[in-house]
Formats: sequence, structure tokens, C-alpha cells
Amino acid sequence: MGMRSGGGTFWPGQTGTRAFKEDTGVEPIYRIAAQKVDIGTADETKALVPDPAQAKGLVPAVAAVKYTHLRGATVREYPRVGDYAEVYADGRRGAKVVGDAGQPKGCADPDEIKDWKNGQSYLLCTTFLIPARARSVEVMWTEIGGEPFTWAF
Repeated sequence: MGMRSGGGTFWPGQTGTRAFKEDTGVEPIYRIAAQKVDIGTADETKALVPDPAQAKGLVPAVAAVKYTHLRGATVREYPRVGDYAEVYADGRRGAKVVGDAGQPKGCADPDEIKDWKNGQSYLLCTTFLIPARARSVEVMWTEIGGEPFTWAF
């Protein structure tokens, strides 16, 4: 599978590589690959929103993205590279679920990652609400002002 540093469209698991400036000031180079998007049910949506009326017609979409620290300074704590992944359904950005959605099985909690060194990988997951009848789902990762990486599912 190819590796690119500019923007581009990828199949699931294909990788893009990008330097990313973390909040702590270090700027490691990451290899980024969206692995999957798990689409949930309307009943699961109700547990994620304070008002069940907000859940009407929506389902959760959990983007699982693997980040590998390729080179550069160790990320001592609180990596934010995973905060930049978003889910789009039929070309429209999903609504990010904030608060305690819980970590899906197999996903790392970025607030618990310490001393992330070269060669180490973590699967970071983010939950979005998308229309239940969406025909196309994509994961997009981009930093402010950067060219996006887009994975079609």
C-alpha cells in the first residue's frame, strides 16, 4: 500500500504521512490510516445524546484510525493528532459526539497515552452522528490549513 504526504483519497488501511505539531510543541511525523467505520443503530444514538429527539434519523459512526509515530521527538503526553479525524456521510460532516461516549473496544484513550515513541502505533477512535440512510461514508483527517487525507468506505 502506498504512502503519501500530500492530500489524497485512500482505500481503508492505506496510509498517508504527515508531520503534525502537537500542543506540547513537538512535531513528530505520523503515518495515518483509517481502518474502519463502525455504523451503529438508532437505539445506540439515544444513549449518546441528552435529548432523544436529537437522535431522530441518526446513527453513530465510529471512525477507527491507526496512527504510527514514525520519527521525531517523543510525545510525552496528551497527543492530539487523533482529534483531527472526522466522518462525512454523503459529503456532509457528521456531528461529533462529545462527552463520555466511552472508548470502543480496541481503541486507545489519547489522554492515557504517555511517552509515544518512534515505531509505536495506537488506534484512536472518534464517534460522529450521521444520517441513518447515508449512501457514502468517508473518514477525513486534516489539520488546519493542510491538505486532507480522505478514506472512502
